[in-house]
Amino acid sequence: MVYMLKDSIGYRINLVATTIKTNFTKLLQAECGIAAEQYATLKIISEDNEVTQTRIAELLGKDKTTIGRSIESLLKKGLLFIEDVESDRRANRVSLTPKAEEILKSAIPMALKFNETVKSKLTKNEVEIFFKVLDIILEESKNMKRSKGENR
Repeated sequence: MVYMLKDSIGYRINLVATTIKTNFTKLLQAECGIAAEQYATLKIISEDNEVTQTRIAELLGKDKTTIGRSIESLLKKGLLFIEDVESDRRANRVSLTPKAEEILKSAIPMALKFNETVKSKLTKNEVEIFFKVLDIILEESKNMKRSKGENR
């Protein structure tokens, strides 16, 4: 059996994710001056006003350093407030500025339309199955990571 890159689940998922992220970033940059990952960060913060940088990193599947740089960029743009968490000196709680809330008001409809356009050729059932398959792949990938760590 010959292994072809096009048959790799990771390759195909990454190709799709990169394409979506690039196109969504172009749209957001033109209209709101932020990238897709920055939008995701702002959206997470808007949904949980107690969220920490560590939790944002977990939700986005990124390392804390990457999220730290993203948050620093959003701070410089005047989109976030940051404060220490009293119970954990290592943690920071972030919240949106009024400017960020205005950007989200513009960006959310664009995100909804973008998402609907991407899904437009799929039935509701196909989308449900697709998400279920992605969840299975994600969980299996996490299990592989844990198994590998246990064997060391």
